[in-house]
Amino acid sequence: MRRFDTPVLENRELSRDYRRIEVEWPGDAGTPAPGAFLTVGVSGTTDPLLRRPFAFSGYDPREGRAAFIFQIRGPATRLLSERRPGTVLDVLGPLGSGFPDPAPGSLPVLVGGGIGLGPLVFAAREFRLRAAAGGWEAPVLVLGFRTADQVPALDLPEGSVLCTDDGSAGFRGTAVEAAERAAAGGRYGPDAPPVFYACGPAPMMAALDRRAASLGASYWAAVEQWMACGVGACLGCAVRLKDGSFARACAEGPVFDGTSIDWGAM
Repeated sequence: MRRFDTPVLENRELSRDYRRIEVEWPGDAGTPAPGAFLTVGVSGTTDPLLRRPFAFSGYDPREGRAAFIFQIRGPATRLLSERRPGTVLDVLGPLGSGFPDPAPGSLPVLVGGGIGLGPLVFAAREFRLRAAAGGWEAPVLVLGFRTADQVPALDLPEGSVLCTDDGSAGFRGTAVEAAERAAAGGRYGPDAPPVFYACGPAPMMAALDRRAASLGASYWAAVEQWMACGVGACLGCAVRLKDGSFARACAEGPVFDGTSIDWGAM
């Protein structure tokens, strides 16, 4: 982990209110991993005061480029959306824990909702590239959105499933329902047990927890959307666990064993 100033290489619109920024990533800054994140000093002033955390959505070590996807939600992300290529961002990273590899012989099922798409797209690409060598099946990526105008203009991995709440694009229903539908094709079973990865709204994550429990499946959940400062100082990202204890999403996460989280408290 280190802090550095780096130029914006690309800032483009993906869909309504969603953007993707790509920055130059020096080789000595550490290796971004799916599930890990960076923080950005958005304005270079004290307004806004706190840095903003964003999950990595991609990394190309040969080109020295890293990317993140964000949704325009307030003044800070509005300022970020206006950064042009060539301007400089104040970056700190990589931070946090990434997704663990799938177990040999398993089928990775990656489920993303809304702004949770970034780390899942990154993980799906990495897992697909390494599937043969790692001994696991090629992953299934399921992404859910409210409407078609939120579906991002991204080159998604082969076999990806899109769904919308209103049926305006792809499968009509939730991302978890779409994952169930994909599973109905028999892609996992005794010879290819599922391992779930997820990032998105709490109700989606809770539904996937129940599904993983019913199958006795592993479940890894990224909870970076609940982070504030990103460095463990503000305690604004405390996640309640089922044993009654708390963990900080930025310091102990943002990837947790999803079956350990008290989703009802989120």
